[in-house]
Amino acid sequence: MGTKRTRALYKAKGYADSWIEKRMRGIEVRETLTNEWKNREIKEEKEYAILTAEISRATFGMTPSEYIKFKNLKREKVVNRFPQKKII
Repeated sequence: MGTKRTRALYKAKGYADSWIEKRMRGIEVRETLTNEWKNREIKEEKEYAILTAEISRATFGMTPSEYIKFKNLKREKVVNRFPQKKII
């Protein structure tokens, strides 16, 4: 999705400009990370899921799946639910 469109979607959902900026930076960092994984020949979706889960566990103390269960969330991007200061 394009950067302008993504920003507009977050704005329409009522997110603060400061949150949107942090989120967009997080997206950029994630893209850099996944590009590095591609360069190191990580190819399978399962491998990405394992790496992501371990980063989440080290950062937040639980995997995305554990967080969804803990918060009793329906299917949505988990990162949009984490506290602001923990995203970046």
